[in-house]
Amino acid sequence: MTRQASHRPGRNGLWRVLAPLLAFGLSGSVWAAQPVAPAADDIATGAKLAEKHCAACHGATGQGATIDFASLAGQNEMYIAKQLREFASGERDSTVMDSKASILSECSIRAVAKFYQSQVPKVSPSKDQMLANAGQFVYERGNPYAGLPACVSCHGTGGRGNAELPRLAGQNPRYMERQLKNYATRTRAGDSAAVMTMVASRMTEMEMKAVVEYLGAMK
Repeated sequence: MTRQASHRPGRNGLWRVLAPLLAFGLSGSVWAAQPVAPAADDIATGAKLAEKHCAACHGATGQGATIDFASLAGQNEMYIAKQLREFASGERDSTVMDSKASILSECSIRAVAKFYQSQVPKVSPSKDQMLANAGQFVYERGNPYAGLPACVSCHGTGGRGNAELPRLAGQNPRYMERQLKNYATRTRAGDSAAVMTMVASRMTEMEMKAVVEYLGAMK
């Protein structure tokens, strides 16, 4: 009785069948694993978006068109992105910023934030050194007699903040003073409002003016 020839491929034949499939699978896996940076999440794209949507108020490089607007140059990237999301959602209210932020995609928000963080912060030289000295005391030590905590405990040495809290060094003094008054009168919302309302409500007007004079000149 003659044994029928097996139709199973031998070792070499099996390899010829599997090799193309394995090569395709491996190359597909390698291809899929390659990181792809979002096109919108880069400084150049952020610069174009900032020029179109932000420069009229915040200036071409984020240093503020006037002293009434926030300086965004050198501001923490994650903090800017967080504020834009709060404006877009209505958590933080502004008749101007609500409409500006709501048209930005998440990639656009990250790109704008990255661009502004890359810019050189502005400095406002102090016009009253004695007032700035008082502001340094308030920033670093607070006012224990009024239950006012030191600003440095949250905003850090040098006023540089962190991902959740803003950089205050070099910020426009008039803008900072207005924000402190908004917190004190509960007209500024946001997830940090509870803490800042408590802080600002314990500050005298002189302490507000002093601390912003000090921070505006800080590099």
